Amino acid sequence: MLRLLTLAAALGLLSPWLVTLLADHSQHLAWLLDLASHWQWLHVALLLGCLALLGQRQPRWWLLLPLVALPWFSVAPMLPAQTGEVRLELRLVSANLQQTDDAAALRAWLDAQPADLVLLQEVTPALARQLASWQDYPHRVLAPEDSPFGLALLSRLPLEDGRVLRDSDAIPRIEATLRHASQAISLSLVHPMPPLSPYWHHKRNLGLQVALQRNAARGLPGLLAGDLNASPWSQATRELHALGWYRANDLQATWPALGQGWLGIAIDQVLVHGPWRVAEQHLGPDLGADHLPRRLHLQLLEND
Repeated sequence: MLRLLTLAAALGLLSPWLVTLLADHSQHLAWLLDLASHWQWLHVALLLGCLALLGQRQPRWWLLLPLVALPWFSVAPMLPAQTGEVRLELRLVSANLQQTDDAAALRAWLDAQPADLVLLQEVTPALARQLASWQDYPHRVLAPEDSPFGLALLSRLPLEDGRVLRDSDAIPRIEATLRHASQAISLSLVHPMPPLSPYWHHKRNLGLQVALQRNAARGLPGLLAGDLNASPWSQATRELHALGWYRANDLQATWPALGQGWLGIAIDQVLVHGPWRVAEQHLGPDLGADHLPRRLHLQLLEND
């Protein structure tokens, strides 16, 4: 059993590459391996524990030890460090609220730590009615639903061209342009269906790619956020740089909220396109949902 667990952990650490290799040959295997790819820290812990036990009796098992470094090589690219004069400061919050009808916890957090931009997922009609009364966020695009796919985009800064788009399965996303003085930023808020089957795995990947391409096509600095139902090791995000995008968030787990980011997977993400810099970021408090929110302080830099 210990040997099987060791091999399973090794397979999990290799899964981000195996998904790419198998994607054109077996959608079913690619889907299963992609599910395994989310849990890289669990695979690392499991492999280390197994090697500690097996290596005492059979030292050859230590040959697998270098595999624990793989998550740092297979992860989606982080936004490179950039320097330059700051053109715009943007503090944003992204949170999956798990269809709660009570905005009190979110409101208290924003009162204590105000944000310029709030991107919410799993927003119900009852919650949206409360959000619509928040006078400190006068610019908003609301798309509530009595389902896990309701969305809300709230901003202190003006929003233009706000729209709700739906894919062929009626799953929405929000697109808008944030404007501050002469600077415009293209925004996308998404929450795809979880990859519960090979079909939904494909739809999640395709939907995210379409959203990123549409955002970048506007020729503006871009920002996409939400519960992607994909970790930074997932097939959906590993090739971001090929589309000109980078991960702005760190690798702290956001789901489940149990464990406060120490156990779980980082499926709530913030992706950026253009000359951005991350000044600060951290996970927010438990808002009574099964996800922890992310808070980022981003700086848009002058183009060279």
